Amino acid sequence: MRKLAIVAIVVVIGLAALLLLRGRERTSEPKYVTAEVQKGNISVIVTATGTLEAVTTVQVGSQVSGTIANLYVDFNDTVKKGQVVAQLDPTFLQAQVAQAQAELDQAKASSELSRREYERAIKLFQEQMISEAERDITLTNYELAKTREKSAEAALDRVKTNLEYATIVSPIDGVVISRDVDVGQTVAASLQAPTLFTIAQDLTQMQVKASIDEADIGKIKEGQDVIFTVDAYPERSFKGSVRQIRLSPQIVQNVVSYDVIIAVPNPEMVLKPGMTANVTVIVDQRQDVLRVPNAALRFRPAWP
Repeated sequence: MRKLAIVAIVVVIGLAALLLLRGRERTSEPKYVTAEVQKGNISVIVTATGTLEAVTTVQVGSQVSGTIANLYVDFNDTVKKGQVVAQLDPTFLQAQVAQAQAELDQAKASSELSRREYERAIKLFQEQMISEAERDITLTNYELAKTREKSAEAALDRVKTNLEYATIVSPIDGVVISRDVDVGQTVAASLQAPTLFTIAQDLTQMQVKASIDEADIGKIKEGQDVIFTVDAYPERSFKGSVRQIRLSPQIVQNVVSYDVIIAVPNPEMVLKPGMTANVTVIVDQRQDVLRVPNAALRFRPAWP
């Protein structure tokens, strides 16, 4: 019985090995991919993703602190250079101007008095009625009074300028794409001017900032054609061209990439700032040539 059991085990192992070898032989048979040689267009491309943005975007801020008294524009409004877009409450600034004007008037009066005293001192000195030191004191007082007058004039100019800054104007022609304040809100201009509006200069000409991997950046050249899509219009392709390759590297988790700026015409105004663009840069292309799929040019034998 023991010998029969051993023989049965050997037979089972042999059958298993035979089946395994047959299966391996079947799977190791070479596979061929055939394809018909055709004529057509071929191209070398680099794909990436990027973000649509306006070519020129200006953040309009306030150089003085105050309360927003009036807003004259809103989201999507078209503005012209020099147009008033907001007004701060000028009450406090007007009071500062009045105070500075009074201080200037006082300084002028003091300067005029010192001038007269100096002129009298000159006559008295010529008649030898006062000493040279007393004459010099009146001269010094006159010069100090003129200096205080100039300082008061500068202070008045400064507060007048601040009063002008209370009227916020657009620095460029464009479209308001962001409004960050409301009427009644207080803005504090200390070390950094607070942003009130963001204005895009011309949305009919936009750009895509695409991130290209360092392995592909050597293929990118200025002037190359670009095709891209956005999620808002998945079945539509848009065209552009490479305008600039920025030298500053972007390093994220040890992955190096470079920003490539792509000029994009937007005459229909369908593209909007912030959209994600799926970019295809056409590195090289040939028209009406013989072409064969890459898979038909490869053969990998299956080794036993």
